[in-house]
Amino acid sequence: MLKILLVGGTGLIGAFLKNKLTELGYSVPILSRRKSDDSQTFLWNNNQDYIDLNAFKGVSGIINLTGANIAEGRWTRKRKEILYNSRILSTRLLFETIKKNKIALDFFINSSAIGYYGAKKSAKIFNENDVSGTDFLAKLCLDWEKEALRFNELNIRTIIIRTGIVLTKHDGALEKIKLPIKFGILPIFGNGKQLFSWIHIDDLIAIFINSITNKSYIGPYNAVAPINNTYLEFNTKIAEVLQKKVIPIKTPTFILRLVFGEFAETLTRGNQIAVEKLTNEGFNFKFKDLDSALSNLLIKKD
Repeated sequence: MLKILLVGGTGLIGAFLKNKLTELGYSVPILSRRKSDDSQTFLWNNNQDYIDLNAFKGVSGIINLTGANIAEGRWTRKRKEILYNSRILSTRLLFETIKKNKIALDFFINSSAIGYYGAKKSAKIFNENDVSGTDFLAKLCLDWEKEALRFNELNIRTIIIRTGIVLTKHDGALEKIKLPIKFGILPIFGNGKQLFSWIHIDDLIAIFINSITNKSYIGPYNAVAPINNTYLEFNTKIAEVLQKKVIPIKTPTFILRLVFGEFAETLTRGNQIAVEKLTNEGFNFKFKDLDSALSNLLIKKD
């Protein structure tokens, strides 16, 4: 039975991933910043450069999902520092601990985001070989990936999963987006024409599983549904699936900037993202379009 250390296992994606890995027969210890009576939960703290080395015993690989929530709170200077340090410093601590203690691993899988390409209006379709953007989120992703790719120095197969908005049945982005729609309001950020790249949680988990089992997975992979949609198309489809009559209400970009700070640029701009690298590896999306994804997540089954 393979043992996989999950870093950030108490978050939304981490909880789904832990359940699936356990279901498949993996042993899944977790690194956590909170003490726990669970014998499979180990303490670490990047502010104190501390990791309980018992977490690495018998581990074949690591999946790193650590990082404060990007969409939680206004992007003040302090918040941006938290977002940055929770990813870059944590991943650096993992690398330095593994290198110092000569811990052998078969693979290291690191989460990232399509924010890597930058919040900009472009007709270009971005693939994994394209350079990063220049805004804060792009730099955050770039620096995070640089730390993760250091594992290549230790001859450890390293994979980067650049995710879009992850759709789940409960909690997460979809829960927040559908709330005003349930009350008859169709929110439109900016002009609504910005591209909105999403992925169903089942497909994302399958990508992580494939990254473990398929040794040809190396380097960065875009993890979004193969069909690009605009923000307006996304919200309109939610209303259609929920069978709600809605009144469109536009929120101008300057209002979003007042509320969200620099994060408003991410909300009002989006890029076309290519997933050929994944599909060329033989990956088959279960939820390729909004109809199938939202029907699965929003329609109650008898």
